[in-house]
Amino acid sequence: MYAFDNYLKSARFLVIDDEPVSASAVEISLAAAGQDDVRIVNDPQEALEAFREYRPDIILLDISMPVMDGFEVLEQIRSLIPPDDRIPVIVITADPMETTRRRALEAGASDFLTKPFGSTELRLRVHNLLETRFLHLGLREQNKRLEERVTARTQELEAALNDLRQTQRQAVREARLHAFNEMAGGVVHDFNNVLMILMSLADLIAREAPPADQSDLRTYVATMQTVLEDAAQTISRLHYFCRPRHDDDLYMPADLKRLVEDAIKLARPKWHDAAQAEGRDIELSLDINRVDPFACNASELREAVFHLIVNAVDAMPQGGTLSVALESSPVGIEIRVGDTGVGMTEEVRTRCMDPFYSTKDQAGTGLGLPMVHGIIRRHAGALQITSAPGEGTTFHILLPRENSGAEAALPAADAIASRPLHILLAEDDDRLRQLITLQMESMGHTVESAADGTQALDILNKSSFDLILTDLSMPRLNGIALVEAARQVTAEIPVIMLTGYGAMLLPDGERPPGVDILLAKPVTRDSLAAAIASVAD
Repeated sequence: MYAFDNYLKSARFLVIDDEPVSASAVEISLAAAGQDDVRIVNDPQEALEAFREYRPDIILLDISMPVMDGFEVLEQIRSLIPPDDRIPVIVITADPMETTRRRALEAGASDFLTKPFGSTELRLRVHNLLETRFLHLGLREQNKRLEERVTARTQELEAALNDLRQTQRQAVREARLHAFNEMAGGVVHDFNNVLMILMSLADLIAREAPPADQSDLRTYVATMQTVLEDAAQTISRLHYFCRPRHDDDLYMPADLKRLVEDAIKLARPKWHDAAQAEGRDIELSLDINRVDPFACNASELREAVFHLIVNAVDAMPQGGTLSVALESSPVGIEIRVGDTGVGMTEEVRTRCMDPFYSTKDQAGTGLGLPMVHGIIRRHAGALQITSAPGEGTTFHILLPRENSGAEAALPAADAIASRPLHILLAEDDDRLRQLITLQMESMGHTVESAADGTQALDILNKSSFDLILTDLSMPRLNGIALVEAARQVTAEIPVIMLTGYGAMLLPDGERPPGVDILLAKPVTRDSLAAAIASVAD
């Protein structure tokens, strides 16, 4: 009750009575009870303004007053009191009629004092009403705090739910990536084997073609080789977005300003020529600043920027502004590619980097943005998207200031081994095994071949070799198991491994133990010669 006693002593009283003597008597009685904060209003027309200014805790109101009676005053005051703020009103009246009391209650009165009344009665009625108001205020404050706690807890639960949804979406995305990685692995492996056979045949034809009098044949073969190389690049894009950074990736310092400008020039036929032919006006807005050299695979990073530019142009069917920016940020480097096109819904924004998800109907494969995402991840960066329907889209490529890459690289393509080698070849594809044998023999090497790892190990136990060239995926005994067993026979022999899976099959893109060079199929004759020269010398 200590808190209520303090409240009672500090309570504000508004006395509205046109008779000064009567009002003074009330004031004296209140003062005797320890209530000192009392304001008296003798003119009922000033009551409303006094209420606004004074904000009392309790009102003592006379009913019989000239010009404006107590009922009118009570009605006006009640219109200013909020529903949750119960300010008690004691009606003072000399009229004992029941109708007067009923009318006062209907107008919002809390209690009555019938003239004449004693100070004890006044003190008790005031005490009871103020106690009720004090409890109401306490309950209101408690409800307010409870609502704040409920609101805060609700926000925490909503945040936790959003985090859970984000985690679930990420888990689904990772599952899709894993499933696609497995599916793409088989496709890439089979296609790369076929492409390597075709590339090897084209290479052999080119080397054995007649001289210049039949130059058309050489032209046809050169065209075939170019198309096959393009096909190899196309199939490699299937795993651009899921391939991890490889230890043998060569990351060299590059001028990102020039790289971004080159991507814009390469995409000019899309954002300028094709757009104008379709009746679309694409305005180019550039903010490209020079930044510190950045260690990267310049070809991959240029392709990522190029694809984002093409994607931005596709998002502006009615034309608009294509913006490209490059600048340093507090944590590294930022490349932005934005458009003023149709924008994305939240669902599209969260799913646009999933493989095979496309909003372009039959015109898109759904591999473009996942490929870009994979390239950025391999550069230890992040790809962020800001977009809203009708407000365009901006892709933010965030690259860290430090981006160390592997420095290893194969020798020049025209390198050859300094001496003929005795090579053990393990390859389960009969056609490919024959063609690789012919290629290595054309380099001056002698070759013994095996159809699988078990057969290769039997041959190794009977003869000595300068080099093992093995496929990764083989029946009975695969390439990794073959290398492990071969190291038990001869620990120093160099090993080159071929794989149609590339880095997709290997954890974190690392070479298998005991393998000196890992080559992803299809491999050209020059690349194979360079790899052999590297391990031989």
